[in-house]
Amino acid sequence: MTIRKLFFLFWTTLLIGGMSAPVIGGILQQWTGPIGLDMERQLWAGVMFGAVAQMGFFAYMVFNMVAVGFLRNQAVYQGLQLLLTLGALYQAAMWGWQKGDGPSLLNSLILPGMLLIAGLTAAWFKQKATKPEAFVPTVFFMVTATMLEAIPSLEQKSMEMVLFMVCSLLVCNAWQIMQLHRLVKDTPAGALGKKQKKLDAKA
Repeated sequence: MTIRKLFFLFWTTLLIGGMSAPVIGGILQQWTGPIGLDMERQLWAGVMFGAVAQMGFFAYMVFNMVAVGFLRNQAVYQGLQLLLTLGALYQAAMWGWQKGDGPSLLNSLILPGMLLIAGLTAAWFKQKATKPEAFVPTVFFMVTATMLEAIPSLEQKSMEMVLFMVCSLLVCNAWQIMQLHRLVKDTPAGALGKKQKKLDAKA
């Protein structure tokens, strides 16, 4: 991936975050009531969420590179990702259960349900655009990375603010994961690989 493509991903993710956060905030305010932020603060919060999503995305890329180096078996690696995804969903459910005045089944299902639906949706589009093997890593990234990125909001007692941050992060993360294959497919390494395949075919 070139510097130019990295800049494109960086600025577009910030833009996506800044544009989506006020929309998400408006929807949440209609559903749950005031979230404590005016439109301008929601916009800048969205830009900040975009920056957080960027850090999470590159952390995931480093993790993926290291894990692939250690775990040569793809089935084992995908199994590990599924276990970590289930762990993240469990933690999201436990967090929701403890919110409010007392244990609430509805609260325990909102956050993990939202993460899982977003992850499965992004993974479906990702595998359609690339290959079936991309399904599990996409779900893992959308669920686990988003949960880790949203830790600052999980320390608050406001479910509205948690949903505001998590939804904004999901939009940013979906944008990044769907752009990844488009940004790396025309790299020099990829071009050399295609050229080699053509030479092998002629041989």
